[in-house]
Amino acid sequence: MDIEDRLLQGAIELHAHAYPEFSLRMRGRVHEIEWAELARAAGMRAIVMKSQVFPTVERANLVRRVVPGIEVFGGITLNHPMGGLNPVAVEIAGELGGKAVWMPTWGSKNDLSKSQFYLNRMKAYLRTLSQTVPGPESGIEIIERGKLKSVVKEIVQIARDHKMYVSSGHLSIHESLVLVEECVKKGVLFTLAHPFSRSVGASIEDQKEVAKRGGYVEHCFITTMPMHQRLELSKIIEAIQEVGPSQTVLTTDAIQTWNPPPPELMRMYVASLLQLKIEEETIRKMIQENPAKILGLDDQSREEVK
Repeated sequence: MDIEDRLLQGAIELHAHAYPEFSLRMRGRVHEIEWAELARAAGMRAIVMKSQVFPTVERANLVRRVVPGIEVFGGITLNHPMGGLNPVAVEIAGELGGKAVWMPTWGSKNDLSKSQFYLNRMKAYLRTLSQTVPGPESGIEIIERGKLKSVVKEIVQIARDHKMYVSSGHLSIHESLVLVEECVKKGVLFTLAHPFSRSVGASIEDQKEVAKRGGYVEHCFITTMPMHQRLELSKIIEAIQEVGPSQTVLTTDAIQTWNPPPPELMRMYVASLLQLKIEEETIRKMIQENPAKILGLDDQSREEVK
């Protein structure tokens, strides 16, 4: 067995998409059931399914029953279809076993005002609904008059009550730096998603500050792929070395037909890092140990033993 295949055994995917996403016309490489089967075959420990427009908790529950032998979790992304910053939606997602609360992504004011990339893609798929696709003027922000909105504090508290973690989504780095402090204060784990993406654009110093304040930095492999940003993997390696593997998580953010299925994309990620001389134990920490802490899987195992 190759080293990358061995490292994939026990790995956890915190961030990938499957089909369908927000339109049947936007085809995915695999359906969730196929994804779970591939992950199980690779020996992975768990996967977390993400959607930009609807909660994935019910689908995760169904896939877990259909594909035993691997943990499958869902969550909720606080974009416009979910009512934006909607505590009730988060509460329900938590009650249904959701693990992740993703802050606004394509609906964030930061994303909509910084780049038309995702907005144009949504309009291309939702031709008949293009007038309802939000613009920058209706983008979602979590800070008001320099302070975190009270509704965001409420959402963080709900996340704590239901043992969910909070991801920055496509918030600005300024918003994320404020949010991570609230999360840490409430005892909620926080991840800064794809800091090198067009949406976030966080510097390595920004990432170090997030880690200093108690958050994790999440690097997604698709930022390096041809149909995305073609980011040099050496940039991610530099960030890992500066921030430290103890505060870093590796995910794929796999989506659409031009990328491999999430487990294969994760194998490619691991193999590439090995080729660039990143040590096995460093990779294991970022794809196994840290994600397990974020999902509370080790705590769950201890509780079951008791």
